[in-house]
Amino acid sequence: MSILINRRTKILVQGITTSEGRRYTSSMLEYKAEIVAGVSPGRYGQEVMGVPVYDKVNEAIKRHDIDVSVIFVPKNSAADAAREALENGIKLVIIVTGGIPVTETLKLKNMARENNAALLGPGSSGILVPGETKAGKIEIEYVLPGSVAVITRTAGRENEIMKSLFKEEIGESVIVSLGGEMIVGTDYVDVLTELKDDPKTQAIVIGGEIGGKMEEDAARFVKDTKYPKPVLAYLFDSDTNPDAANEKINLFSKAGITVVEDIWEIGQLIKESTEE
Repeated sequence: MSILINRRTKILVQGITTSEGRRYTSSMLEYKAEIVAGVSPGRYGQEVMGVPVYDKVNEAIKRHDIDVSVIFVPKNSAADAAREALENGIKLVIIVTGGIPVTETLKLKNMARENNAALLGPGSSGILVPGETKAGKIEIEYVLPGSVAVITRTAGRENEIMKSLFKEEIGESVIVSLGGEMIVGTDYVDVLTELKDDPKTQAIVIGGEIGGKMEEDAARFVKDTKYPKPVLAYLFDSDTNPDAANEKINLFSKAGITVVEDIWEIGQLIKESTEE
């Protein structure tokens, strides 16, 4: 299942009547996202900013075509909400909520795979396609339409990279937040695979972190596939564990990935890499 959404993508918001659900439904609608329905148990028949609310996902599915579900429910019910979305055939599920037990996330990953669906999160900011749509809570202040894909982990990190690109008047083709939990539904390799043949993307920026093995997997993938597009990587909080950071930086370098030492240099390095 593709994670590359567009202006025609139809979105369901689970937890639409929560404070966070209302807030980000408003921001998504302001960005012209096509939100067709919301789900909040016990709120059937209500509307949130003109969006009809249902008790269950299957009720919404009966009345609307739905491509994506964005989940803003509390963490004690977020896994059940994601399970409900997958069971009802939704092919892209974005869990904004964090703090879901690892065992539950692993079950959801397997379920998504069995249903040929994609899972982002837990703890994801979502996806934003500049000038077209957004599903989640990525801020738009520093967004420009362009040809650079940004992939990050912890929610909010994408904004720091976007600021650097904005400074150089460089725009994005897509911004993807994988989620900041130990286990998440989608990793860098999944997204890199999809972006490999995306005509709108000319270069990719990875916002990496110290913990976990996703960065190592991405480096090996880029090297083994002789990845055809420039890939840059910036490692957040590298000074907190220099040994772990150096290990990842060395792997990036050996894979032909441009390592960014100063986040404010990303824009200039992108220009140099795409001019080669």
